[in-house]
Amino acid sequence: MPAEHAILGLLAETEAGAHGYDLARYFSSEEPLGTIVHLEPGMLYHHLKKLSKAGWVTATVEQQGTRPPRQVYQLEPSGREELRRWLTEPVERTREIRLDFLVKLFFALRSEPGLAEELIRHQRETLERNAASLAEQQRALAARESLGRQEQEFTLAVIELRRSQTNAALAWLDSLKPVLESRVRTNPASEQA
Repeated sequence: MPAEHAILGLLAETEAGAHGYDLARYFSSEEPLGTIVHLEPGMLYHHLKKLSKAGWVTATVEQQGTRPPRQVYQLEPSGREELRRWLTEPVERTREIRLDFLVKLFFALRSEPGLAEELIRHQRETLERNAASLAEQQRALAARESLGRQEQEFTLAVIELRRSQTNAALAWLDSLKPVLESRVRTNPASEQA
């Protein structure tokens, strides 16, 4: 649910709440968040309804004079708790780095660098465990004699691809150190919060 958690993250940044148009602009391809998750307005409202049903968001009607009323969405305490829980959990699979982890990192960097550092550290630990597991799978598979040569070679190649992707993700996480340092330098007050 990275799109839904992204909406929670945006609502967490405002006490007054936001209407759909306010939220939709963050998901355009010209915005940093939109480069990760692009949402059309129809899908945005679909996610807002789901968040409302979950009790994480409430909507109130705001009158606008002669213009049609609009709904203003606000984050509920349970939505804030859900966002915090989600932000602190690493993703389990390397393929989830591209979407889920990037959304988490986007909001962690915006809210507090310490949270971003913690997220990266936990993600690194998770990927290191995954890499070790994949290496063990390769060793075990290489020792299996019950598979035919082609099946064994193919399966080894699949595992090697996953190991390579995991190692690339680990290297990428290491490359984030300057981003974190820059964020702390430009916003030292958030580090003390």
